[in-house]
Amino acid sequence: SLDLTGMNQMVEVNDEDLDCRVQAGVTRLQLNNELRHTGLTFPVDPGADATIGGMTATAASGTSAVRYGTMRDNVIGLTVVTADGSVLETGTRARKSSAGFDLTSLFVGSEGTLGIITEVSLRLHGQPEEVLGAICPFPSLKAATDTVCAAVQLGIPVARAELMDDVAISAVNGHFKTSYKEAPTLFFEFHGGASAIEEQAEAVRDLAYEMGAEEGAFEVSRDEDE
Repeated sequence: SLDLTGMNQMVEVNDEDLDCRVQAGVTRLQLNNELRHTGLTFPVDPGADATIGGMTATAASGTSAVRYGTMRDNVIGLTVVTADGSVLETGTRARKSSAGFDLTSLFVGSEGTLGIITEVSLRLHGQPEEVLGAICPFPSLKAATDTVCAAVQLGIPVARAELMDDVAISAVNGHFKTSYKEAPTLFFEFHGGASAIEEQAEAVRDLAYEMGAEEGAFEVSRDEDE
């Protein structure tokens, strides 16, 4: 195996064009710390401080995929070293291009079998003005999934959505000493202006109640620790 964690330099940040280029060993948190002063962020969050190269090689995703997509949607170019020592540059920073083979998509998710990714160009997004979290237990898994499907179909811009069944909630309660209701539960996050995220949360709340969630079960919070 190859350890690329020493290749942890930011190559370039093009804040006006909403993209950047980093070496494969840069971690997700390191990248977002570097971007903090630009007002931009890289939202793909697999739940760990993984390296960008590793996230690219495994086509990582996470709870933010519902709005921002997965690594496949956010990688726009690569530098790859193949087994014979050739160095390939794939992709383009142009937003609109259909020229040539889409080699970037070929290498994203290839898990090192086609070559070693050494640099990654990423699409960036604006940092949200405000963040609102929400939680809601449901009587069944179907009711929970129907709520998310309806929200997506109605175009409600949910930033994060995570579903946990009763067994997972029980494990969380046992480990973190919380007291969540042991039932299929959805965790949401909304990004945007203060009034916008309130409206988004209210729209999802109404859908949740329509799908069978108990009145008053939908709870919101602006506390990041929660």
